[in-house]
Amino acid sequence: MILDEIILHNFGVYRGRHSFVLTPDSASKPIILIGAQNGAGKTTFLEALQLAFFGKMARGQFRGTGTYDDYLRDAINKTAPLSDGAEVKVTFRRAMEGREQVFQIRRSWSASNNRVREVFEVVVDGQLDRVLTSEWSDYIEELLPPRIAPLFFFDGEKIEHFADLDRSSEIIGTGINALLGLDIVERLKVDLEVLEARKLANNGGTDLREELSLAEAELKEAEQQARLANERTASARVNAERSSLVLQRARSALEAEGGNLFATREALTAERARLDEALEHARKELRSWAADGAPLLLVPGLLQAVCDQAGQEVEIEATRALLSHLAARDHRALSRFRDFGAAEALVHEVEAFFSEDRKKLELTASKETHLNLSFSAREAVATLSGGGRDSLLHARKALLERLEDLEAKRDELERKLASVPAAESVAPLLRDVLEAEVSHQQAEAELQRCVQASEAADREIAAARSRYKSKLEKMVSLQLQREDADRLLQHSAGVRRTLSRFATEVIHHHIQRIEQFMLDGLQALFRKHDLVASVTIDPKTFAIELHGSDDHIVSPDQLSAGERQLFAVALLWALARASGQAAPTVIDTPLGRLDSQHRTRLAERYFPCAGEQVILLSTDEEIDERIFQKLEPFITRSFTVTYNSEQKSSQVVPGYAFAGEAGMEAA
Repeated sequence: MILDEIILHNFGVYRGRHSFVLTPDSASKPIILIGAQNGAGKTTFLEALQLAFFGKMARGQFRGTGTYDDYLRDAINKTAPLSDGAEVKVTFRRAMEGREQVFQIRRSWSASNNRVREVFEVVVDGQLDRVLTSEWSDYIEELLPPRIAPLFFFDGEKIEHFADLDRSSEIIGTGINALLGLDIVERLKVDLEVLEARKLANNGGTDLREELSLAEAELKEAEQQARLANERTASARVNAERSSLVLQRARSALEAEGGNLFATREALTAERARLDEALEHARKELRSWAADGAPLLLVPGLLQAVCDQAGQEVEIEATRALLSHLAARDHRALSRFRDFGAAEALVHEVEAFFSEDRKKLELTASKETHLNLSFSAREAVATLSGGGRDSLLHARKALLERLEDLEAKRDELERKLASVPAAESVAPLLRDVLEAEVSHQQAEAELQRCVQASEAADREIAAARSRYKSKLEKMVSLQLQREDADRLLQHSAGVRRTLSRFATEVIHHHIQRIEQFMLDGLQALFRKHDLVASVTIDPKTFAIELHGSDDHIVSPDQLSAGERQLFAVALLWALARASGQAAPTVIDTPLGRLDSQHRTRLAERYFPCAGEQVILLSTDEEIDERIFQKLEPFITRSFTVTYNSEQKSSQVVPGYAFAGEAGMEAA
């Protein structure tokens, strides 16, 4: 099957009529590249394909919650009138019985009041095919069953969960049963059980037939409730993922506006007050230092002169005190000389000596004193003019350094406070984050509630089935004596055993092909060539085991995020190859979380051979100029989708704008 064209009219962000021509030129150039930034319409393109082919059967793949009618109503472009409606038209080719036929499926709808009116048509080779239109659900089951559509239409960012062992086992089991038609075998077995039940009911007692009918009704009701619970869980999971994305965007917007600094505003203000107090204290200490003897350090010469003068005045005062003492002493000494009868000449000589000595001292004592400093003042002056000067200067240096350090910290704090956004500028962003957090918590709580309800519904199904089988077995045991019923039961049981063996043998036969396909894919995509040497799949549980070169088991949990995504790609690739379906491969966000080497491997080893037609929906950060150059030999045509805010619509232009001139020339 080859997609030739898809036309979108008033669908999602595409206002008006927009066309994508998708026909590949040849088998060697299978890639159609569509580039768009987030929100411009990539995922809308993928949804349009799923909606066109599967309608309500694709409901689980859509975004949002609510009914199918709600989805159709919300899918109409917001700026277009609801009465104008929307339309998705897909043209594709398929070879049937050696002849190629052209199909065109058109799904259009409009909304008025509380009603949504949908029109679906299938045109084959230019003629409306009413039979195929009415039986399209059966035809699409043969062409591309919705259960295996995720093998060909998938979001590259959301397939990593397939690397989980439980999820991978589930997708393999679903894929094998759908691909090999084993779901038909299971339906045959169920039909045989129903046939057995009816035969036994016809031959059993009235009470047993009523009990069996009641048990069957309970089982059907339990299955219906389980289906509803699973649908609600799927919707709740999508809503939770969407609310998580909204919360992430709100937090990013707040951080971009300086929200992190705003949260520290109070702490910064308190720190500024503490620094202001410390600065004032430091300035007081510096003023106190300056108010002491510090000003005298400005006149060291004068200070030394004062010190010298103070020393001289101390000497003068000492001389004056000594003179009064010497006069009395000299008088007593001369008296003693006379008392001892000393010669008068000697007495006169001594007296003259004493007089001369006193005259010399009187010269010193007669000098004037101006300072008359106290002892403590003289000590202070001596200290300032001596070693105390260095101590004072050292104290001043320490005080100044401390003051400069505090002022630098204060300036840095002022710069931080200046960068804090105003409360009125971040208040809406803070409110958005709070609302997003509340919404996300509610969505997560609702998801948990739905999961618990779904698990309870599954348990109820198991209990109802157990009761039903118990009643059935009781009927069987009571009716075994009847020859016709016995023969039917024996043959039916034999057929069911044969069908079970057939299913087992078919699985064993085909699962080896899937193992080899998956190993080929992993070895082609993984950067580490010796990481996986073999792959085994349990034919009963469909559990996957990866084995390294030394035969040790490699758990998917040991793989990096990029390797888990490649594991999921290899899984889908293997199932798609095993299916034998010639369906196009459509990948949204193909390189989301991969590093450059893994991106290169996907570009070189997967995209060119993923199918006869490969449609890649990429952002500008995924398929850049380097990756585009590797894909270019395999690209038939490319488009770029841009959102025009004035027209409130996305626009489609030829060429891949995110690879520069080379991309535009490739159009």
